[in-house]
Amino acid sequence: MNSNAMKTLLAGERYLLLQGPMGPFFSDLALWLEKQGREAVNVVFNGGDKFYCRRVKTVAWKKTAAEFPQWLDETWQGYPFDTVICFGDCRTLHRAAREWAQAKSVRFLVFEEGYLRPHYITLEESGVNDWSSLPRDAAFYRNLPDMAPLQAREISASSFLRCWHATVYYLMGCYYHDAFPHYQHHKCFSPWYEARCWWRAGWRKQWYRLLERKVLDKLRNELSQHYYLAILQVYNDSQISHHSDYGDVREYIEEVIASFAKKAPLREHLVIKHHPMDRGHRLYGLLIKRLSSIYGVSDKVMYVHDLPMPQLLNHARGVITINSTAGISALIHNKPLKVMGRALYNIDGLTFQGELGAFWTSDFKPDTALFNKFRAYLKMNTQINMVFYCNKRKFNFFNS
Repeated sequence: MNSNAMKTLLAGERYLLLQGPMGPFFSDLALWLEKQGREAVNVVFNGGDKFYCRRVKTVAWKKTAAEFPQWLDETWQGYPFDTVICFGDCRTLHRAAREWAQAKSVRFLVFEEGYLRPHYITLEESGVNDWSSLPRDAAFYRNLPDMAPLQAREISASSFLRCWHATVYYLMGCYYHDAFPHYQHHKCFSPWYEARCWWRAGWRKQWYRLLERKVLDKLRNELSQHYYLAILQVYNDSQISHHSDYGDVREYIEEVIASFAKKAPLREHLVIKHHPMDRGHRLYGLLIKRLSSIYGVSDKVMYVHDLPMPQLLNHARGVITINSTAGISALIHNKPLKVMGRALYNIDGLTFQGELGAFWTSDFKPDTALFNKFRAYLKMNTQINMVFYCNKRKFNFFNS
C-alpha cells in the first residue's frame, strides 16, 4: 500500500472520524490509526454508528444539522483534531464539515468507492469526484514522467457482507432511534423498506438473467461496434444531485433517447444499462418504452440489467454517462466517452467535449497515452488497495 493516498492518510496526529460505510470499516480505521501512534475519535450519529463503534473512542452527536458547525467548534476546543475523515462528501453534515474544515485550515479527508474498481477504494484530501483537487488540465498529465505501475492485490468486495452490515446497521438505527431524535439519514432509513428492496433485487436479478440470456450474444455478434451504451446511475446518487444539472435520472434518459433519435446514424442502436445497486429500487422499462415510441426509435433502443459491463463496453461503439466511475472503465476499454455531468476525468483529450448531438457521428477517440498517465497518477495519488467489505480471514484491511 505504498501509494501517496496512504501517506496522506497518515499525515495527521489527531483524527475525528465522521460517518463511514455501513459496517466496521471506520472503527477498524480508528484502531489502526491508534496502532500507528495517532489519536482517533469516532462520531456516533445514530444507532448503527453506536453499534459498530462500540470498540473505539467515541463522541455522540445528538443535535440538529444547523448546530453542527458550532458543535465542531466546541469539540475542536476540547480535542484539537487536525484531520477530519468521512465517507462521501455530499451528505448534509459532511458538506458542513468540509466548509468548516476549510475555514479552520483543518485537513478534510474523504473516502469513497474506488475510482479504479474492484481492487481499490478512494481517499482524497478536500473532496472526491467533481470536488477532487486533481488537475483537469491535459497538459499536466502529458508532462508527467512515465510511472511504473503499482502492484495490486486482487481483492473484491463481498456482496454478502455489504448486505449483512447494511441490515445490522439499519436494525440498530431503528432500535436506538429514540436516543438520536434529530438524526436524518441521507437516504431512507427504514430497515423494512431496505429489506424489501434487497428481496426485490434478488428475484429481479434471476428474472433478468433468464429474460436477457440471448441478448449478450446479439450485442457481441450482430450489433458489435454498432451500439452506444448509456450508463445509468442509482436514482438517489449524490453525484447526480450535486455534480450535474439533472434533477433525476429520468431527465438524463429522455435527453439521451431524444438526441439519439435525432442525430445518430440510422444503423446504430442504443443500449441503456441499469445500475445493479438500483435493481431493487427503481425500474425504467415503461419510461424507456414510452420515450422510444414517442421519438420513433422503439426498434433501436434496448434496456438491459445484469449483463457484464466489461463485455458491454468491449462491443460498444461509444459510451454516455452522467459522471459514473464506469466512465473510467470505458476509457480503460479505449471507448469514445461523452460525460453529461461533471467528473474528474472529463478532460479534453480523454472525453468528447462537444454537444451530445455531435457525439453520435464524431470520429473522436480518447488519447491512450494521456489516459495511461492520468490513470497512473490517479492510482498513485487517490487509490488504496483494499475494499470496504472483505472477509478478514482472507484479507486484513490495514496490514501495511
